Amino acid sequence: MQTPKETLMLFEEFTVFRQIFTDGRKLPVDPQPTFFGYSVAHWEQNTFVVESAGFNDKTYIDGEGLPHSEDLQITERYRRPDFGHLVIEFTFTDPKNYERPWTATVPFNLMPDTELNEHLCENEKDHDLLYRK
Repeated sequence: MQTPKETLMLFEEFTVFRQIFTDGRKLPVDPQPTFFGYSVAHWEQNTFVVESAGFNDKTYIDGEGLPHSEDLQITERYRRPDFGHLVIEFTFTDPKNYERPWTATVPFNLMPDTELNEHLCENEKDHDLLYRK
């Protein structure tokens, strides 16, 4: 969901949302750490650039368990190379865990005739993959 002042991302998994401010504000200097951090964004031509910081250390960067500290900063670059495709480039900066910033690029396909489905965790396995206890 997108308005001139913010973009909301809705996720099927774990039924959560993410708020990204697009009203020109900067990242806070000392944010209250959260699971999704604090995000601000702007447009660079046809690329939506999201900068995030203020993450707590209770999650992993990916499903394989790559760790991060509360110093993690992420820059995401969303591009639509053509109709039906989205490419997101993620750059991770966390000097407490990694010697230098590193980048991963993930392509997505548009699925126009689908709806968000409720995702319920039948046991704690899914939850433990995403959130450290």
